[in-house]
Amino acid sequence: MSSNDSAIGAALDRDTVRSTSKLLIGALAIVGVLAVVTLLPGVDRLVPFAPVTFAAVATAVVALAVAGILLYAAPKFALLTRLALGTSEAEGDARADRIVENAGGVVHWLVVFGAVLVAYRGLAGVAVPVLDGAAWAYDAAFLFVALVPVVFLVARLTVTVDPLAELVADRVAGEADAESGASDATSTRTTSGDDAEGGDGGQ
Repeated sequence: MSSNDSAIGAALDRDTVRSTSKLLIGALAIVGVLAVVTLLPGVDRLVPFAPVTFAAVATAVVALAVAGILLYAAPKFALLTRLALGTSEAEGDARADRIVENAGGVVHWLVVFGAVLVAYRGLAGVAVPVLDGAAWAYDAAFLFVALVPVVFLVARLTVTVDPLAELVADRVAGEADAESGASDATSTRTTSGDDAEGGDGGQ
């Protein structure tokens, strides 16, 4: 890799980390603002003509914002994972490349799943009172939505098992074979030396 390619890679890493950190800090700031808003007087009052409180509405809005940030940041987390794991692997190793790619996919779908859970928890305070007796529909809807990232997550984990197991086997068995080969070579040299000494004594 040339120095120019290394500089481009370093700049990409820095930009990715900076933008991802900015999103996370923004999400934490929004949650902090919500915590302050819920302390205001009267936020636990019901909204006029609705069975929900102002705090529940504020929580729902913040939950949607945080879920949106997580969905937007999911590809960036996947990219950071690939960059972090890819730097430690040997170039040209297709099996290691598959592991790195699948690890990025796992992180991506974990973040998406987290976004779904945030939205589910945050919107419950508004949706459940409104739906009243049909609150089960709210759970069912989010169950189907959450199944999407879970299915992709399981698929990524499944296709990672074989190449990861082969890589571990190569690392462990490869070292064992190397040690065995060195031991065999040592014993061969020792045996050859003994035979040579025996031959000289016979003369």
